Amino acid sequence: MYFIPAGQFSGNERGTLEDAIDAFVQIGNSGLLALSLLLNIFSIAFFNFAGVSVTKELSATTRMVLDSVRTLVIWVFTLAVQWETFQYLQVINSSQPIGFLILVVGMMLYNDILILPFMRQRGIIQDQQVPEAMPVLDAVDE
Repeated sequence: MYFIPAGQFSGNERGTLEDAIDAFVQIGNSGLLALSLLLNIFSIAFFNFAGVSVTKELSATTRMVLDSVRTLVIWVFTLAVQWETFQYLQVINSSQPIGFLILVVGMMLYNDILILPFMRQRGIIQDQQVPEAMPVLDAVDE
């Protein structure tokens, strides 16, 4: 991106799309910018470490759900501290709430959380005992 010419639309005197050298100069001249960059690097590193740990200990499905919940938590937090205002059209016109609902329900069914235990407790479904099957290779005589 540094070498792509953008002419007058670039906003810098060299007319390139990105200016990495200027970015490093700005970081060097601003302690607050350097601190925010370091905090961003650490937060991404922690997020990736947590994601790998969740995948290792639980499952990739759980990691995917937690990643989706992260977006929801950030949105609720920004509403709570009033950094943005709630717009109901964002929820109605977006496919994210429906997709998130499908994701959570699928995760609960896959991991046998809440939905199936609730249905078993009420007698709506009954699990059938599956007999142990004989392995195919043990049944074959040579």
